Amino acid sequence: MARPREFDMDTAVDGAMQIFWRLGYAATNLPDLLRAMGLTRGSFYKAFGDKHSAYLAALDRYDRTCISAAVALLTDQSKGSGTQRLLRLFEGTEQEDKAARRGCLVCNAMVEHGPGDAKVTARTAAMSARLEGAIFDALKDVPGLANDGEHSKRRKAAIITRLYLGAQAMSKAGAAEADWRGLLGELLGCEI
Repeated sequence: MARPREFDMDTAVDGAMQIFWRLGYAATNLPDLLRAMGLTRGSFYKAFGDKHSAYLAALDRYDRTCISAAVALLTDQSKGSGTQRLLRLFEGTEQEDKAARRGCLVCNAMVEHGPGDAKVTARTAAMSARLEGAIFDALKDVPGLANDGEHSKRRKAAIITRLYLGAQAMSKAGAAEADWRGLLGELLGCEI
């Protein structure tokens, strides 16, 4: 009979997510990873097998927590107009990351792994697509875009998604805060 796990999987994966987010995949060594996850070497190998599997689990956790929270904000009409929700996304993330300077785990994974890791690429592409779909939903609630067709809104959603991901990378590099109200207003052709 197998022994039951002596640790909480969500807590362990959250620890992995935090250290990979802060240090990146390559810079995270096994002792730091074990410490962050609160696991012994044996428990780690039994549960995950290797560092790469723990990284994929951390990306999945990021998707379930951070990306899902962003999607919920962008698609929840009770949180204001589409422009207000977009503004909250950009400003909120900038404030959260100011001290940590860790950017977005999706962006970090894209930059660090590029097309060289098919599993990471598939996960980051799926998360980016979810975010872009939620931005498209928010754009449906922008009064100034009422006469724009679906194609135009989809193009704007693609632009805003790339702007958002780029802003995350710039935040990690310590870029000064942006005037998101002005930038988004100019991009969308309306006052926010």
